[in-house]
Amino acid sequence: MIYLDNAATSWPKPEIVYKTMDEFLRTKGGNPGRGSHSMALAARQTVDETRMLVARFINAPEINRVIFTLNCTDALNLGLKGLLRPGDHVVTSCIGHNSLVRPLRKLERLGVKVTWVPSSPDSGVLSPRDIEAAITKDTKLVVVTHASNVTGVIQTDWGIWCSYPTPTSHLYGRCSADCRQVSYRCPGKQHRFTRFFRAKGLFGPPGTGALYIGNRVNLDSLREGGTGSYSEEEEQPAILPDRYESGTQNSVGISGLGAGLKYIREED
Repeated sequence: MIYLDNAATSWPKPEIVYKTMDEFLRTKGGNPGRGSHSMALAARQTVDETRMLVARFINAPEINRVIFTLNCTDALNLGLKGLLRPGDHVVTSCIGHNSLVRPLRKLERLGVKVTWVPSSPDSGVLSPRDIEAAITKDTKLVVVTHASNVTGVIQTDWGIWCSYPTPTSHLYGRCSADCRQVSYRCPGKQHRFTRFFRAKGLFGPPGTGALYIGNRVNLDSLREGGTGSYSEEEEQPAILPDRYESGTQNSVGISGLGAGLKYIREED
């Protein structure tokens, strides 16, 4: 088979990803954080190690602010719906992925104002000047897809948007972490949060994603439930990452993501 669908998901995976996930299910298949037996502890260690690898990959300063999600769409929904409220303003582009466009359209119906900035008809690139001109005193978020999985266009001036002298929170839709260096840090601007990649583009399995939440933002959770921590309390724990990781994690998928990240680091 000649596989040409990597814009949808990467295949084949490195052999270490297959081996790691197989070994995990056979020897570490406990529920991470839900027990003190050897398999549960081994599963928790694997999840924690992958969280560290993700933080290192994007140069993030706080490991516990890496949140594992169902996929990148889930991460984006958490970022958008956990932050935005009626009356808030968002600046985005007209060429976003449906994982961005559809949540924003729903939020528009709920009273969030959205400015859709057009890109160049020739290159597909957004002008930083157009983005800046769209920012108002009510702007809560600037959200931009860094690289399109449809056209391949890369927004080369995305670093400029980090340094706007506004209270704007920046969220970068990362469809590009598999082929370009990704960094949480931006000169001149402290991010509030960054949703950064489709984990499957990093040789992780489908159904894995992540959101890095900067230390200047407090997102509402989208779901509540068991976390393995503070189980005597009926309210959702406030600590991270537990606040946003309710229910049994896709720990076998997270182990595969960790293996993919190790492969990338080894191959440089």
